[in-house]
Amino acid sequence: MELACKHIFIVEDNSSNSTIMKIILEARGAKVYRDQWCINTIARIKEVPHIDLVIMDLMLPGGVTGYDIFDQLKADEGLQPIPVLIVSASDPSLEMNRARRKGFQGYLSKPIDPYGFARSVTAVLAGHEVWADE
Repeated sequence: MELACKHIFIVEDNSSNSTIMKIILEARGAKVYRDQWCINTIARIKEVPHIDLVIMDLMLPGGVTGYDIFDQLKADEGLQPIPVLIVSASDPSLEMNRARRKGFQGYLSKPIDPYGFARSVTAVLAGHEVWADE
């Protein structure tokens, strides 16, 4: 189980996408937490004793973006070290460079490829960056 003992937090408003990611990660041993509504996301992340990775959609409900939550995450000293991986249907040619400049650890395009997704999550947890189309 390559992700055994890893705690991963998914911020994704689409329940189908969130469920697919959860199934893939749990099948590899990860403990998965999810936030669909993006209300008090940082507080919800803090409720978990230790998060190893946040997987973030960019387009979220209520005018909130993944960038907004990322900024809040990185503004909190205790949460700063957590790597963040984008999984988004947004145009990578528009978003990838912005995500790199902000400090994300990677960008994966939707729809989710189960095998590529699992490999990418494992790579980010090992300290590597993962960028779609590279």
